[in-house]
Amino acid sequence: MLLHYKNVVIIELVPSLDICYTEPMIVGNFNIIDLFSGAGGSALGFRKAGFSIKAAVEINSLAAETFKANFPEATVFTKDIREIKGKDLLGVSGLKNGKEVILLACPPCQGFSSARRVSQRLNDPRNMLIREFLRLVGEIKPSFFVMENVPGLARGIGKPLFDETLEELRRLGYLNIAHGIVDVADYGVPQHRKRLLLIGTRLPGLTITLPKPTNQDPDHLPSYLPPWKTVKEAIGDLKPVKAGGMDGNDKMHVAANLSELNMTRMRATPKNGGSRTAWPEDLVLECHKKVTGYKDIYGRMKWNAPSPAITGGCAMISKGRYGHPDQNRAITLREAARLQTFTDEFLFFGTFGEIAKQIGNAVPSLLTTRIANMIKRVMKTYNGTVSKEGSVLCGS
Repeated sequence: MLLHYKNVVIIELVPSLDICYTEPMIVGNFNIIDLFSGAGGSALGFRKAGFSIKAAVEINSLAAETFKANFPEATVFTKDIREIKGKDLLGVSGLKNGKEVILLACPPCQGFSSARRVSQRLNDPRNMLIREFLRLVGEIKPSFFVMENVPGLARGIGKPLFDETLEELRRLGYLNIAHGIVDVADYGVPQHRKRLLLIGTRLPGLTITLPKPTNQDPDHLPSYLPPWKTVKEAIGDLKPVKAGGMDGNDKMHVAANLSELNMTRMRATPKNGGSRTAWPEDLVLECHKKVTGYKDIYGRMKWNAPSPAITGGCAMISKGRYGHPDQNRAITLREAARLQTFTDEFLFFGTFGEIAKQIGNAVPSLLTTRIANMIKRVMKTYNGTVSKEGSVLCGS
């Protein structure tokens, strides 16, 4: 295929695209189809950037209910993704093809998490769900795709599958791909969270990149970006609540109860970033006396720094450094949601533990807004090519 771009002839060895791209792209015309959608963190970020949310697939019924409540305009398939066909997703979106589709996906990643033993990771059947993502990319042929996952997919035991994924995407015509491991704190999220991003387009002649960082470590010199967002900026304005208590005006601002012993432990943990290493011997758990690691467990967050990675156990002090900086309790569901950049208007459904899991499993919405804005800039480049050169990008 020959492409004319600024009087330069570029030869692109691309399989037939089956779709012609001859007109400028309008963000509002683009449709989001979200695979493994969870509660909707990724979709929220793209909606903020002006994209339309059309369809989602989520097997967990409560997460699907949360998604439906926040995106009533979308059709949500609450079923095993292996039972879903690309034509089903296009059909409910009112589309004949994937020309105006951005496909989002966050396949279950526990199989590649460094927090699990190697034997558990190798044998986790969820590892193969990434192939369902590839299948639907092939069936829908979206103009763009965005996949987010744990860093372990691109290195260590996950690397062979990741390399296989890249090879298949290229075979499907996605030669313009960017991937890398990022810290969401570099994108304005008040949280340290390392994630793998994989972004691609089947539009020839375009260059996809990872979104440019918007924030940086304030101690890094030279300082050329605003500092990382902090815990204080995210949750410092919320009313104090006690362990087991709730803000009467906000049912999400509710904290897990603590036993008398764990309350004593919290009181003994220094405020603003303290850890269990400050405890007297009689408060230390027997299992912790035998190991030197896992010092974040029962620890407090720091006010003037990003939080640690928010996980499904984020509302329990026994699951990580999830203690409030100065109140004797774990962070509330509201605080966890804000650290994941959910808006206060976002609705959640389920029990306390189920909501915490939905929050922790989500992709921070601000990260996906940054990705969405990068795609908008790429669209602008494409639109300039079409209008100035009269290009016709399609299968030969």
